[in-house]
Amino acid sequence: MDSDQMRHYIKTFSFDKCKRGSQGFDRILIQLFGLLGHGKSSFVKTCIYTWEDGEFQNWAKAWGTDGGHTTERIPYRLTENITLVDNRGYKFLDDHESGEIYAQLGNLLPLGETVDWSKGFRRAERVIEAEKEIKSSDFVFPGFVHSIKKNITEIEKKELTVLLNTAQELTGVYPIVVLTHKTSGNFCETEAIFKNIGVERIFSFENYIPERHAKTRGKHEEVLKFLCEVIKDVQFRVEQPRDPQKEMKDRRQYVLNYIHQRDKMAERRKEEIKKAKEQALLEKNLKEQEEKMKMLTLTEQMLLEEDYRRQQQEFEKMREERRACLEQQLRAQNESSYP
Repeated sequence: MDSDQMRHYIKTFSFDKCKRGSQGFDRILIQLFGLLGHGKSSFVKTCIYTWEDGEFQNWAKAWGTDGGHTTERIPYRLTENITLVDNRGYKFLDDHESGEIYAQLGNLLPLGETVDWSKGFRRAERVIEAEKEIKSSDFVFPGFVHSIKKNITEIEKKELTVLLNTAQELTGVYPIVVLTHKTSGNFCETEAIFKNIGVERIFSFENYIPERHAKTRGKHEEVLKFLCEVIKDVQFRVEQPRDPQKEMKDRRQYVLNYIHQRDKMAERRKEEIKKAKEQALLEKNLKEQEEKMKMLTLTEQMLLEEDYRRQQQEFEKMREERRACLEQQLRAQNESSYP
């Protein structure tokens, strides 16, 4: 399809036109997630700037600051049936943040509200409280955004594999990957890493930013291809019977179970750390006691040696005195033998 055909395809998409009808869905919610500062916000705005196809100044004022400043789940309506969501980026894929990441991704937290990285029971509580505010009619579609500027370590490869597989388990869709800053690093190497992980669809972009906003056909077409690919995947998936309300319920239960299990793991680790500290303290005390015993033994040994030397000196003194006495007696006898 050329650009005009892709625009028409995107603009006219509706769940009502799918083979089985809407089945209760009314819009695609493209959920963009990833690390802080990897270009999610700029990519969203690049998509809108491309779609609106107007003057850049219309969006320049709304650009704001990028680079990890998004703290809310910000929705951007692209068409009547397609909405992009700029989710809050995460800093570490750990027990503290992962529950919040999946709560966002599963569309279980309200749009437009601050994501505060809650801890413990509060994380699950917020998901339960938001139940009445969330629309089950949204078809959740995950898109993972990664900057080519950031090299991926071996440990991070494993973390990414878990993250993307979990996203698929949660949403039923394996995420599309969007690579940003494509001219600022080793694109081929990064693309190969994601392909080896199992990613099938990868798009690469140099986002429009205030400093570089001159329209290019390549960027525009890549954005349109990305949106068309999302729609095609959604249409493929709704060819089968679907139940949006059940899917929402299943996502909620999945995340609540995930949070519960992670909290239990965190408590176990906390207990293990506590026991390890106690053991280390015990070992330290035992070592100190051993050192004291060694010092005590050494002192006792020194005292024994000193006592031995003293006794030896006394013995030598007594022997010398006895010898002197004998010599004196012998001289006395000799003297008495001669008149």
